[in-house]
Amino acid sequence: MKIEQYQQKFLGVLAGVALALVVCVLPTTAAAATCTFSRDLQLGVTGDDVKCLQQYLNGNKFLLAEAGAGAPGKETGEFKALTQAAIIKWQKANNISPAGGYFGTRSQAVYKSLVSGETVSTTPASGSALVDDLLKKLANLQKEATIKGGTATPKPTPVTIVTGSDTKARELLIDVLDAIDEASDAIDDSDDSEGIDDAEDSLAEATDYLHDGLRLFLEGKLDKAVSTLDKALDSAADAIESAGGDSEKQEAEDLLDEVDERIDELEDMIETADSEGEATSESEDLLDEVKDLLNEAETAFDDDDYDEAIDLLDEAIDLLDDVEDAIGEDGGSNDVEDALDEARDDLEDAQDDVDNALDDGDDVGDAEDLLDEANDLLDEAEEALDDKDEDEAEDLIEEALDLIDEALDEF
Repeated sequence: MKIEQYQQKFLGVLAGVALALVVCVLPTTAAAATCTFSRDLQLGVTGDDVKCLQQYLNGNKFLLAEAGAGAPGKETGEFKALTQAAIIKWQKANNISPAGGYFGTRSQAVYKSLVSGETVSTTPASGSALVDDLLKKLANLQKEATIKGGTATPKPTPVTIVTGSDTKARELLIDVLDAIDEASDAIDDSDDSEGIDDAEDSLAEATDYLHDGLRLFLEGKLDKAVSTLDKALDSAADAIESAGGDSEKQEAEDLLDEVDERIDELEDMIETADSEGEATSESEDLLDEVKDLLNEAETAFDDDDYDEAIDLLDEAIDLLDDVEDAIGEDGGSNDVEDALDEARDDLEDAQDDVDNALDDGDDVGDAEDLLDEANDLLDEAEEALDDKDEDEAEDLIEEALDLIDEALDEF
């Protein structure tokens, strides 16, 4: 069957990539193991692990300095320029690329092999999610091929690794691998005999694109790699759909439609509630948050980041339920409006007291000026409410009430 051919071809692709990303290092020394690392070391960090690394470098002819701070016996435990320079020399001597002075998982793996006295290390860079994922998938497919009576894994073609800004390509590699696995499962589980041939053809096409994309990636042709891997992702999605499954792209499209439709429905509900005099400010604010999430999801979808789009849309759907629940409920704005009304009542009562005192010939001091200031503050609070700045409105109301109390204390 075509799916079995795909599995064998995919095994070869993965094996080639796994081998290409493996770190093969010849040691320059076999110093005693004294350092334990639980984090990556880089410029700016400090600690005993940094000091231990400095001692190791100084003791193996990769001197930080011949005299003064950083020299043998005067290690500081501070990762600065001297430490970085010494690490770069050590990395170059041990064929670690890139040799940038960052002491991460790859350098730490080489360090362990050196101090343990091993002559050669073929341990992959465990810090790379791509490598870990590739090796895991390779092991699973090898096991599956053995169970099904598959042939031996084809010998991979050696590839040269080059460095570059490869984040997008790496993310796509993982997405394509997941999509191909999903497509393979969809074909195995499919009851649609009419769509199987199309699904297998699309899967074979996705595998071809993956192979080409991997080679471009490892050759450092990142833009071309991204373009080719995008095609692999689309072909894998076609395979899933032909087999009767739902691809991540299709799932994201369905969720986009669902959220868009529910927004329209809730806008109608809010408009009706508002016309009937029900509270809608809380639901309107929540709906604005949903629209922001929808915009972010649409951007992620356009960037082919379907996982991110789905996560954002799931969050939007949860929030849509809150929007519906909030329609007709009194929100914070109603509470502040009530407080504003009460403050105006207090102001009116205080103004009556001042007027009565003046009629009686009493000295009211600065009471009238204070009440004028309070009135101005309440006007500002009303404007803040119109702008939906509830916190500002509450603060202004509190200030106005303080002035009203102060005015009443004047007589």
